[in-house]
Amino acid sequence: MTTISPTRVSMYDFLYQDTMPMLSLLADAAQLSLPQARLAMNASLQAIISTLLAYQQHQGPVVSKKLFGRAAVKELRQYNSMNFMTINATLYHRHDAADAIFYDNARVIKASDHIAAQIGATTQQVQILLTSLCVIVLRELAILAEYSQLDNNELNKWFALQPQFLSAARFVASESHLTSIDDELKQTNHNKESASPAENTPPLFDPYWYELTSFKPENHQPVQDMRLATGNYLKAIGRSPDNLQQGRHNDMLVFTEMHAVALPHQRWLLQLAKISDIYLSRNRLRINSEPTSPPKPPLVSLGLLGGNSENTPITISEKPIEYEASTPLWKNPVILIIILVISILGALATIKYQIKKSNGATLATAEVLEQDIIKEHQQQDVAIVMIDDDEPSTESAQDK
Repeated sequence: MTTISPTRVSMYDFLYQDTMPMLSLLADAAQLSLPQARLAMNASLQAIISTLLAYQQHQGPVVSKKLFGRAAVKELRQYNSMNFMTINATLYHRHDAADAIFYDNARVIKASDHIAAQIGATTQQVQILLTSLCVIVLRELAILAEYSQLDNNELNKWFALQPQFLSAARFVASESHLTSIDDELKQTNHNKESASPAENTPPLFDPYWYELTSFKPENHQPVQDMRLATGNYLKAIGRSPDNLQQGRHNDMLVFTEMHAVALPHQRWLLQLAKISDIYLSRNRLRINSEPTSPPKPPLVSLGLLGGNSENTPITISEKPIEYEASTPLWKNPVILIIILVISILGALATIKYQIKKSNGATLATAEVLEQDIIKEHQQQDVAIVMIDDDEPSTESAQDK
């Protein structure tokens, strides 16, 4: 069994780690120091995510079309690394993306004022960084949604899961967990790379952005014990620890338990988590020259996601397990080709049989006619000669 962190489907956590390599470029573009730029990026990401959630809450399924499908996002997706060319294209489209997310420029200025007051910078400097991040955020989320093959319904469910990753209860639990990790690191004298999970945890979310963006977070409290839900899920699909000896069941991907966060174990969400994990491992936003060929979309093994088309009992999870519908026989191209080949061969065999049958009848008729002709030639002609007794024969006359 393979586990994955629930934070891999958190937009806030994903974007926080994903945009880290852009720090120096954004700091240079906004003329901020690196510490100022780091704080401004953290606050800007919170403002943008809150605005996106508010947009989805009021607009619904148009997020993919109105935001992810914008011309600015499509142009930025042509770049696969961050460099001066990419950042220039970002600066060119930043106003269009910011207006689309925040609705109006007044709200952008108000957000910039709030951040500028916290980091000791001007509103104009922060506005450059904030609006630039708007383009990058839309680009990265659009790529992640496309790679994960999310439809509008799944996209709405993904947005609906986000408030629990922004709740204060989640960060309180994370801080206590990170404190224990730091203590263990100090005791075991691990190197700096071992502390990377703590460094990738974003800061506490500021509820001020809910007020600015008019987003109303719903109460997403855990409805079940995640350990119990995971156990029942694995038992339902035959992948509990008791069944490990019966086959290849130890490669199943499941979410680990996380305090104040509850995720349904559904195929599309597990695929999204794995795609997010692969995408982050590629570190695509690092400063580098543009590659000669774009990297291929990440692939996820179907066996890792545990596909199963058989009916299984409903677990105690709030939502039932979803399985992919099997392809109907009449839509299977292999079966259609086999039926077509058999039909053609059957038709050819029937035609051949009819031709042979017709030729056989013709030959039989010809043989009968030939036999009749032979018999007719073999019959002899019979001539009947009538002799008149009154007339003397020539021979008698001569004798006289």
